[in-house]
Amino acid sequence: MNKTWIVVIVVAIVAGAWWLNKGSSDLSLSPDTSTSPTPVGATKTPAVSKATPKASPTVTSSLSYTQLVAQYGSNRIQFDQDCHGTPGSMVLKSGTSILLDNRSNKTQVISLNGASYTLVPYGYRVVTVSSSPLPKDVGVSCNGVVNAGMINLQANISGQ
Repeated sequence: MNKTWIVVIVVAIVAGAWWLNKGSSDLSLSPDTSTSPTPVGATKTPAVSKATPKASPTVTSSLSYTQLVAQYGSNRIQFDQDCHGTPGSMVLKSGTSILLDNRSNKTQVISLNGASYTLVPYGYRVVTVSSSPLPKDVGVSCNGVVNAGMINLQANISGQ
């Protein structure tokens, strides 16, 4: 390996560490953290009223992507190159954690519940979706594409 490639790799690592450190200071939605195999930052949008749903990062262990997919099963929205969310709609109980999954080779900004999450290529983010009052339809946007997905939140009357 020649010296030029070594310099490029070192610069990329330093830039990535700086970007991660800079992005972590923006995580003011809650004291919880989220794990991803690639750098993922979240930005908080202005405060929303109590009647508006909210999303917050949740704690996950250092599971691999395959383990997270198995853990979250159908509680996952995948976004393709054109910001199309799959599934297009889902019904969840309020307080459910979901996996936002960028399956494209470009960065996607996913917005729901008054929060935006930047997902690097092939990155992901675990968020908990809740609302009051219920039921509530929550639109999911991707890179400004409105209604890339829809979540219908229902009351969690069973306590599960």
